Amino acid sequence: MTRITKLLAFLKEKEVDGILVSSVSNVTYLSDFTGDSSILIITASRFMLLTDGRYTEQARLECPAEIEIVKWINNKRFGIETYQHVVSELNIKRLGFEGQVMSFSSFESLRKGLVNTELVNLEGCIEKIRRIKDPAEIGYLKTACEISVRALKITLPLIKEGITEKELAARLDYNLRDQGADAISFDTIVLTGARTSLLHGKPENHVVRNGDLVLFDFGALYKGYHADISRAFVVGKPSEQQKELYGIIQQAQMAAVLSIMPDISGRRPDEMVRKHIPEKYIPYYYPGLGHGVGLQIHEEPFIGQASDATLEKDMVLTVEPGVYIPEWGGIRIEDTVWIKDGSATILTDFPRDLMVL
Repeated sequence: MTRITKLLAFLKEKEVDGILVSSVSNVTYLSDFTGDSSILIITASRFMLLTDGRYTEQARLECPAEIEIVKWINNKRFGIETYQHVVSELNIKRLGFEGQVMSFSSFESLRKGLVNTELVNLEGCIEKIRRIKDPAEIGYLKTACEISVRALKITLPLIKEGITEKELAARLDYNLRDQGADAISFDTIVLTGARTSLLHGKPENHVVRNGDLVLFDFGALYKGYHADISRAFVVGKPSEQQKELYGIIQQAQMAAVLSIMPDISGRRPDEMVRKHIPEKYIPYYYPGLGHGVGLQIHEEPFIGQASDATLEKDMVLTVEPGVYIPEWGGIRIEDTVWIKDGSATILTDFPRDLMVL
């Protein structure tokens, strides 16, 4: 219950009696419940998971004994009657809510239905706690990354002339599950040729041809935790520009990783990347350098030119510099890294040298 203890300290500081947690990932983080359509109410004295008949058995199996499982009154999911009952029973006068998650209509329903309760926006408070990963989370993230690397190694022999982006993505997805993934972290990206300049392009029926860049961006999901890795390959003989740009990104990515340590600004890795990218390529460099990973594929902290984060021990984040030139192609090298005592450890340990297939 350490996570709830940290949250309760924050609630005490903000002088609120409890918080209504509606984000699916935050409910999971605090309660271990992995279903959806449920609300967690946290106060200093009691913790309640509001759910329905689809999930009551699952919730009792997954949640610690300290969390009470409460069914919606009259089977009305998110009904105001249940909120009124719980707020009255727990004597909540000031109720926090997740402003970044709750819809306006849900807020209005609460505002009108809880007339004697003040609603307090605590946007992002749980996400700030989640930035620092505990040992169990780091273990899950390590495993997700190891699965991802194994799956890519198995997929490598299939990258050859004549195969399509969709075929490669399908085989990689199968290999991820075969190696132990519970699911994929996000829709797998496999792009070829000039299409590699599409940062988040979708695999199509484009065929790999001799001389093509082939870009992979994917990850395994394990126990709810996400891995994220990108690699670019060349099929056949690489051009001089492909070799030049790959070398630039490789050096820039390693410089960024080596710069990461506790107490530095989230802007610092981007500064190191820019020192390695020639001016002619800067217009094609995407400045969103990386993001935290955990129960969500994109979560705090975010690093890059606009970052306001300070990096801390036991954060896990991606480092993914890339240059994307329309009608030519793009190259990205991405790793998931864990910030330890004095440096960053790469969890997605796959070769970063240019591989010619």
